[in-house]
This record gives sequence, C-alpha cells and structure tokens, in this order.
Amino acid sequence: MSNLRNSIFLFFAYVIIVLGLAQVTYIEENVLNFTPTFFVLFALAALFGLFVPLVTNFSIYAYLLFWSAIYVLTWFFYWRIYHPSLDIQILGIQFILVAISAGLAFDLGRHLRTMGELFEELAATTYPNRTLEFSQAQDRVSAELTRSRRYHHSLSVLIVELVKGRSDLVTKQLDGLQRDLLRRFAIARIGQIVSERARETDLILRDRNGRFVLLCPETTVENSAIFGERIRRAVLEHTGADVIWGSASFPDEALTFDELIERAEQRLSQPAPALESREALPADVEDRTAASPLTDSQ
Repeated sequence: MSNLRNSIFLFFAYVIIVLGLAQVTYIEENVLNFTPTFFVLFALAALFGLFVPLVTNFSIYAYLLFWSAIYVLTWFFYWRIYHPSLDIQILGIQFILVAISAGLAFDLGRHLRTMGELFEELAATTYPNRTLEFSQAQDRVSAELTRSRRYHHSLSVLIVELVKGRSDLVTKQLDGLQRDLLRRFAIARIGQIVSERARETDLILRDRNGRFVLLCPETTVENSAIFGERIRRAVLEHTGADVIWGSASFPDEALTFDELIERAEQRLSQPAPALESREALPADVEDRTAASPLTDSQ
C-alpha cells in the first residue's frame, strides 16, 4: 500500500507541477513555451498509462517505446510541417516530460493492477473455489467439445450472473474501494457455492465481468436449467443475493462454444422473487429436481 500511495503522490504532484509551470507567464515568455500539441500528448500518455496495465501485460519499456514512436511521428507529420521553426531544445524537453508522464502513469496503473490481484487472492482464500479464468481454460473447453462431438454426447453451457438487488442501498453508502472489495468477495462466495454443487467433471469459468460460465458434459438443457435453479436458490439462501442464469445445449442448439455462450446469454432470466425455503418453490421444479439424475450427481 505504501508503494501505491507513493505512486499516486508522485504522479499527481508531477502533473500539477508541469501544468502549473506552463501557466506562469514569465516562464512562458522567457524560458519555455509549450505547444498545444504537447499538452494533448502529455494527457494521453498519462491516461493510457493508467489503464494499459489493467488490461494488458505490456512492460513499461514497451510502453515508453510506444510513446517515443508517437512523439517522433507527431514531429514528422505535424511539427516539422506546420512549426518548422520549433527549437530542438523545446522538442527535447517536451519529449522528456511526456516520457516521464507516461512512466509515472504506467507505474501507478501497475500498482492498481497489483492491488486488484491482491484483493482477488484474498477473496479466493476466504472463499476457496475451483473457478478458472477464461484465458486459463481454452484448451479444456476445446477438449470437452471435441469429446462430445466424437461420442455424440450432449453438453450444456450455463451462465450465472450476479444482479443488483437489496444490497444496493448499502453499497451506495460505501466508497469505491469498499464497493469493489464487497463485489469481489460476493463473487468469490458465489463461486464457492457453485463449486460445491457442481460435479467434478463440470468446468467452472469466470469472465472479466464476474459472470460464471459452467461447461457441463453429458448434460441436457433441461438438466442444466434445473442446475441453474438450484444454484439460484442456494445463492439466495446463503447470501441473500439474486442471480440470473441462462443455458444452452450442444448439439441441439449450437455447435461451437461461442454460439453456446451467445444462446445462453439470450436466455438470461430475470431474478425470481425472494424464496425463503424449498416449500416456496413451484411444485414442478421440486419434482424435476428430485427426479433428475443431475441432482444426484452434482
């Protein structure tokens, strides 16, 4: 946390100092007169530097090299043509300031990503589950689809998504960090509930939006619907939260994993009214759950 605080302080102090000096009339007239294009590059380097580490694995050296190339291209296609008298010293100072802005912003973004990963690990430790990220399971997804095609077995995809509910009134009173922590722990808890009710052969994935995608071999769309309802009831019982779910089956409804995901997303249902006990469930759901082979094997 101390490294994060230092990064935040250095980044904002640097931005304030540079922008403040640029507004001093004496410096503008006698020392250094920044061009408007410089401020655009300065701001873009800072903004992209904050977000690039959150979504990619770019190294800071690659990021600095990227902005060096952008600066050179700006000079070649703009300053060289429209401002040929621009002093080489001004160009050099502007380049250094843009590079520092990019580096400090990237460092701050990297610390924010590290903090997010730390929160994920903390939530996973508190509520252990066997959920995998999408990027970690592509080979296993392909293997399951290949096996289902070869042996002509059914395979279902079930999407489970946490929806806003009664806890909104509480979370609105929390600051951004507290809301983020609460959301991560809620998703980890739901992952634990799903893991406890899934079979060993079921593959449990999680996408960037926090949704759970279950790949269930040898499961029909009817049984996956029963499974989805069981998960919804369990989440409601143990956390008080609402989830929605949608399912699709191979090969009856789709032939590829992407098509299964798309079809299941189209079927995402609205959260049902709060149910306090199993007796509150419709009788047909209870009967199908009790009679389903999936229920016994989950």
